[in-house]
Amino acid sequence: MQDDEQIQDTTGSPQEETGDSNQNGAQLEQKLAEEQQKAEEYLDLLRRTQADFINYRRRIKQEQDEVRTTAQIAVLQQLLPVLDDLGRALEAAPPDLVDDPWVQGLLLVAKRLAATLNQLGIQQVGKAGEAFNPHMYEAVATEERSDVPPGIVLDVTRPGYAYRERIIRPAQVVVSNQSE
Repeated sequence: MQDDEQIQDTTGSPQEETGDSNQNGAQLEQKLAEEQQKAEEYLDLLRRTQADFINYRRRIKQEQDEVRTTAQIAVLQQLLPVLDDLGRALEAAPPDLVDDPWVQGLLLVAKRLAATLNQLGIQQVGKAGEAFNPHMYEAVATEERSDVPPGIVLDVTRPGYAYRERIIRPAQVVVSNQSE
């Protein structure tokens, strides 16, 4: 009979079991809330990391494009004097030799080179009649003219070139000035 009494003493009352389960339930809910908070923090961290990575890729692509553009401009700056020389050679060709095959060959080379530069996105800047823009033009002389408003390009002495929106070399121009 003593064994039966010991068993009854260890089982406890039903009220104690309900209190323990409420306490365990509250602890579980608290742990669940903590874990949900951690999950939200990890999800936020993941979103931030993804956004940082997307920004990193965009920045690297921009930097690569800038390096590529800078390299292309450097090569172009080396080629522009050769293009200028070709243009001067064609302008200096005597009129009686214009129909000779070698002059025609130079003209074809010049046209093909201009077409290739155009395909690469390189545009020639500087035309007579345009308003003077100090970002695109370099004034090498001024000429007083009463028939033209001041600040108009009268003549292009050396063409300029632009790649996309960047000026590779400004055009050298003669600009009209107000006659006094």
